[in-house]
Amino acid sequence: MSESIEFFACRVHNLHVEIIKHMQISNEQYKFRVDLYKYHDALNVRNYFMIQIRPERCPLKTSHKLQVSSVRPFKVL
Repeated sequence: MSESIEFFACRVHNLHVEIIKHMQISNEQYKFRVDLYKYHDALNVRNYFMIQIRPERCPLKTSHKLQVSSVRPFKVL
């Protein structure tokens, strides 16, 4: 192989390594920013919470079974 081809191959390889490093750093920064706004709250037994049922996301008549006559909090079992 000629020297210029080896130099080019080495340069392309180094470029790929550098790009991968930049992508990893970027992904870590993005994950850090997203994790700042995550809301972690564990549901414990006897806690109350509100649910919202979207009829378009449920099969037909399933949402009607889950609805109650009045809006109220539900207990975690």
